[in-house]
Amino acid sequence: MTITRMTFHCAIILLTAAVALWTIPAAASGFDMPQRLWYDEPAARWGQALPIGNGRLGAMVFGGVDKEHLQLNEDTLWSGGPHCYDNPDALNHLPKIRKLLSQGNIEEAEQLGWKLMGQPINQQAFMPLGDLYLTFHHESEPADYVRSLDLINGLVSVRYRIGEVTFQRQYLASHPHQVIAIHLASDHKGMISFDLSVDTLHKHETYVQDTGILGFKGQLGDYEGAQWTAVWRDEGVAFEGRARVVPVGGSLSSQDGVISVRKADAATVFFAAATSFVNYQDISAQPAKRIDACLEQLGNTSFAAVREAHVADFSSKMKRVRFSLGGDGSDTRPTDRRLALVKKGERDPHLIGLIFQYSRYLLLASSRPGTQPAGLQGIWNPLLQPPWGAKYTININTQMNYWQADLANLSECQEPLFDLIRDISKTGAATARTHYGCGGWMMHHNTDIWRGTAPVDLPSPGLWPTGGSWIALHLWEHYLFSQDRAFLRKAYPVLRGSAEFFTEFLTENKDGYLVTSPSTSPEHRVTNGRATGFGGFGVVSAPTMDMEIIRDLFDACVKSGEILGIDEDFSAQLTEMRKRLAPLKVGRYGQLQEWYDDWDNPESRHGHVSHLYGLYPSSQINAWHTPDLFTAAKVSLAERTSRWGGGWPGAWKACLWARCGDGEMAGNLVEKGHTARLADNLLNIGGRFQIDANLGISAAIAEMLLQSHCRRIQLLPALPPKWSEGSVEGLRGRGGFEIGMTWQDARLQSASIKSLQGQPCRIVLPAGLHVTCDGKDVPVSVDSEGLVEFKTSPGKIYKLQGRQSENHDTDN
Repeated sequence: MTITRMTFHCAIILLTAAVALWTIPAAASGFDMPQRLWYDEPAARWGQALPIGNGRLGAMVFGGVDKEHLQLNEDTLWSGGPHCYDNPDALNHLPKIRKLLSQGNIEEAEQLGWKLMGQPINQQAFMPLGDLYLTFHHESEPADYVRSLDLINGLVSVRYRIGEVTFQRQYLASHPHQVIAIHLASDHKGMISFDLSVDTLHKHETYVQDTGILGFKGQLGDYEGAQWTAVWRDEGVAFEGRARVVPVGGSLSSQDGVISVRKADAATVFFAAATSFVNYQDISAQPAKRIDACLEQLGNTSFAAVREAHVADFSSKMKRVRFSLGGDGSDTRPTDRRLALVKKGERDPHLIGLIFQYSRYLLLASSRPGTQPAGLQGIWNPLLQPPWGAKYTININTQMNYWQADLANLSECQEPLFDLIRDISKTGAATARTHYGCGGWMMHHNTDIWRGTAPVDLPSPGLWPTGGSWIALHLWEHYLFSQDRAFLRKAYPVLRGSAEFFTEFLTENKDGYLVTSPSTSPEHRVTNGRATGFGGFGVVSAPTMDMEIIRDLFDACVKSGEILGIDEDFSAQLTEMRKRLAPLKVGRYGQLQEWYDDWDNPESRHGHVSHLYGLYPSSQINAWHTPDLFTAAKVSLAERTSRWGGGWPGAWKACLWARCGDGEMAGNLVEKGHTARLADNLLNIGGRFQIDANLGISAAIAEMLLQSHCRRIQLLPALPPKWSEGSVEGLRGRGGFEIGMTWQDARLQSASIKSLQGQPCRIVLPAGLHVTCDGKDVPVSVDSEGLVEFKTSPGKIYKLQGRQSENHDTDN
């Protein structure tokens, strides 16, 4: 098959796209903030490639000159198939385990705990989709090479010069059009020549159609599993990927599974993919029909039009928040060199702004309405056996992925998480009955696309009954930010079902308190009454984290009932049970105890700080209402903060230190700890890729700038001393507020608070500032805690400013 002539209409459209591609500046108009990663050479390995994604489709772009490589993912391509992990024999062993724990015999209880585990004992894994290759035909070495990722517009670009010809490529993953698009152009006509090929690690067929289409298709089947993933012996998800090549001028031909373009003026490759996944119970869809529909909807849409729709969609969300630590934010050095110097001790405050926006970019690229939630690797995985199956770990990691969503103004990115919560409330109801003989619903520490809720992997950390409750509390947190009663009315049955489980699951201990049994403090262990990190035994009763989560859950249900005017009897039951929950305790070292017994060990540097959940993301431990527990939590945090540790533990500890008001510790964990584990592409790779640190670090940065728990707004509550100058716009606070501020010499200069729902605003008002709206003073009251409160109207903007600045700034 050979095509030597394009229609005049198509040629004009695509040539216009080629021109438009390079006439729009990289930075969005007026968007003066760090927003671009760039490099002066192609990626040599995965940890240097640049990610793009539309929530469902993801790609890592290597930017090669002689051979380009895009590693591809589709978020529903998982090993395994619909099945239930519940163990029908588990309930028979529960009474004996509880008896052993009541006797203090945690070793024997843990051994018997194997009888409670799910079947199979591991879950399934997120799979890579395939690879797309473009092989070029250059005759000499390139010069002036630049590879970049525009975070605001969601675009990867490659530019280089060979001789007198400058070549340009641009890559995007479009949510509106549901395709990955690659556009190739140059500043001379007839210079675009390449061979396109595709591959996948799975058994597949490759096909070529005479319309310039190259595809692959297959079906997952037997999976050998690995550590933390299960063997599967059955048919699985079917998949297909299809690339359509549209050149301007030149020739298009195909042979032996390769499409070749020669001497074109420009060319676009549109890649679409689909699987047979419908939901966790159904994999009967036909990928080919889904792709047909996608490409039919795309039609003859030009790359320029696809790009325009993509940029409008993506940038409208990224532009909601601006963050700068002073100056113009410019830095002419490649990102990998800046990072290397930071790891050697150089300060680079503008890299912090880049890291913050990169975190928001990654969440937006990996979690959109209608997709699967972001897992342990977002949507980017090249391996058949990814670390921990690249699934959903619910004892910190999945939650951390979404801590920033409301706070950093990407609220809609949570919709896939809310969909997952609704699914596990159904599968978790069966697990509650089968494993514990209880109503309501529950889940343990891991789930996958098949929505497994049974305990998996090991008795410790597997036998942890509060994972579902913790993640369900994201529904309540979203209400606190949004004040959306319609949302709360839909969310309440899920919250209620989780609480209902604990009304039946909780047992009375020797001291008369209601406790969880069995459980574990993720993922810590003890031996002979002393914490040991990973050695020893972890199956216990009444770990501190459980008691904290259940308190929050019961409170959320009671408050929801009050707001909605429903369920008074159930609320009364929860209120009485809450009084009987095992209390939080201060241990012999002055620390917040992690367990019911005082087993803490100051020498343990275990990454999990599960018992500090009450400090963050919860706020039941705070300086105003629980000062003794707040002091004890700080002791525990200091003991468990190794020198600027990175990864997800460092991100959580940065959030915790911010809640403690210690900007120096929080800032050092960001500037030293977080950056130490970043690869050249700024992903948190270290030894193994895990995206939760990337997604969690923005929550830590935002928490240093704005806090809104305990019904009070605090501005710059934990500002690092080195961040003495800066500004931020668009952060969200609980109560339905959008907030911006500027500061100089570590002092707040001015702030704006937009009321989204007309709720009263309760704020710590810095000395010397007063509240205005539309240039007029706003009446305020001061309560017994010294907090300023004022009424607001929906859509109105309230300014905090000094008397002098008011005279010069009353018009916006």
